[in-house]
Amino acid sequence: IRGIRLFFHNFIDKLQPEDVHQTQLALSHSYSRCKVKFNVHRVDMMIIQSISLLDQIDKDLNTFAMRVREWYGWHFPELIKIAGDNYIFARLAYTIQHKEKLDEDKLP
Repeated sequence: IRGIRLFFHNFIDKLQPEDVHQTQLALSHSYSRCKVKFNVHRVDMMIIQSISLLDQIDKDLNTFAMRVREWYGWHFPELIKIAGDNYIFARLAYTIQHKEKLDEDKLP
């Protein structure tokens, strides 16, 4: 089939390679227009994908927060009981880093 497509202009006397290229381009544009035209929910698809993306980001953030709690909990288990919010816990873990080096000067 590829050979027929490449050498099709040799089989028909008055057909030039440029004509074949223009015809293929017009056909591909027409096909694309039909695909877009038949998608009646194309505006809704962007909204659906945006909501899906926000849900995925929220899920990933919760997963990362649970991992930070779990991993830093091995080092400083008391902090899990002190900080209930994931954001506060992450900020405290970043500020404290090593609980052996924690002193009044390091706290904001």
